[in-house]
Amino acid sequence: MTALQAEEAVTPPATKNWIAMLDYQYRSSESISHTDGTTGTYGRSREGAEVIYQNPTQVYDLEYYRYTNNFGGNVAGTNRSYGNTTDLMLTGYQQTDWNSHYAVQFIYALESARETGESMSQGFRWGMGGAARWRPNAETDIALGVLVEDRFETSLLAIPYIKAIWKPCRYTEVELRVTGLQNGLFVRWFVTADHATTVDFSIAYETLTFELTPVSYGGRAVSIGEVPVRFGVTQFLEKSGTWFVRGAVECVPFSRQSFVHGGETVEAFQAASSYGLSARLGARF
Repeated sequence: MTALQAEEAVTPPATKNWIAMLDYQYRSSESISHTDGTTGTYGRSREGAEVIYQNPTQVYDLEYYRYTNNFGGNVAGTNRSYGNTTDLMLTGYQQTDWNSHYAVQFIYALESARETGESMSQGFRWGMGGAARWRPNAETDIALGVLVEDRFETSLLAIPYIKAIWKPCRYTEVELRVTGLQNGLFVRWFVTADHATTVDFSIAYETLTFELTPVSYGGRAVSIGEVPVRFGVTQFLEKSGTWFVRGAVECVPFSRQSFVHGGETVEAFQAASSYGLSARLGARF
């Protein structure tokens, strides 16, 4: 459940511990199909805000987002569509250093997803775990651990936690991330020596889980899994490294939504490839 990062490309300068951001994302509507032949369209948008505090031994990340889900065709209004979501999430970690090379982390997350459509309800999920962190040199940072996650209508899951960062040169950073929410590869190119301009590329498998109102056979949830391919640019607006803007485009070649009851998938639909845009305004202080 934990992303636990200060976003893809917000790096300078290290002496500023706070990050505040406003965010908007749009995903185009694409055709969907169900296993029983029901068809329609699905798209979504997202807006929200995020505040992060970080220092070398701890991170606190508070996020608030609203997802607007748009269904069309004969799937709209059925029990396969659902309403909009307000999502409040707190994630973070606490770190204890053994020495300059080794540390241990306690990782946690708590989420409240309140659904505002007539088909939805309020739900909670959480995750916690631990990781060992190894920093053999200035170019390499590896954290390995395990998270225990609780997802709606699914038994407790043990999820590997991997966050490995390699800096082959002063202008490039490569990250492998496996956290349950995000699992993939993230590459950043720092165009300028002061990191004022950053270009990033990522390909990852990302997940969302929302709780649905109980039906005749009991509670259920929708589990979303998708693979966005993103290309983005982050630009700091002045030399102090305070204000920044970020824009990104993405293609989603795979997106599948499964309706789950008692840990079993009871229905599913898969969307055609879609495209998206996102914009972000933020400040470090």
